[in-house]
Amino acid sequence: MRKLMPLYDRFLETLGICAGLVLAVIAALIALDVLIRNLGVGNFPWLIEVAEYGLYVSTFMAAPWVLHLGGHVRVDVLVTLLPDRAARILDFVINAIGLGICLTLLYYGAKAAQDAHFIGSMIFKELVIPEWALLSVIPVACMLLAFEFLLRLLRIGPESSVSEVDEVLSSERL
Repeated sequence: MRKLMPLYDRFLETLGICAGLVLAVIAALIALDVLIRNLGVGNFPWLIEVAEYGLYVSTFMAAPWVLHLGGHVRVDVLVTLLPDRAARILDFVINAIGLGICLTLLYYGAKAAQDAHFIGSMIFKELVIPEWALLSVIPVACMLLAFEFLLRLLRIGPESSVSEVDEVLSSERL
């Protein structure tokens, strides 16, 4: 398992980089669209739809990476007021809830993608794409998020102090 962790770390980092590149491409395409519109050359009628899909996919691509880095929003006002043992238990419970939510979304997201694929559902807008292709992003991201929450639960452990938990959960491993 320890030999696979650097590959896992690199995979999540690659997802984060890809998410950033998607956002950069969207920004560049919007700027180009504005330019060619102002020059009277034309426009990209599909751009808004591509931007919508790009924002959707990049958010789900980046979420496991952000959680891995501990860069997600974390309100620790209550945790700092609690005794070490209670704070550790609360942190464990919160990560367990996150794991449960991700597993639930994984199940229902996979079911929705499978159903859309089975019935051949298509999305008709400026572009025509199979609905399952968009829906499949949810279970893949939720699987990675669930794995990350599981790793966090294993790292916290029953004998950790709050400072050790904070150090482990916020450590940058880039």
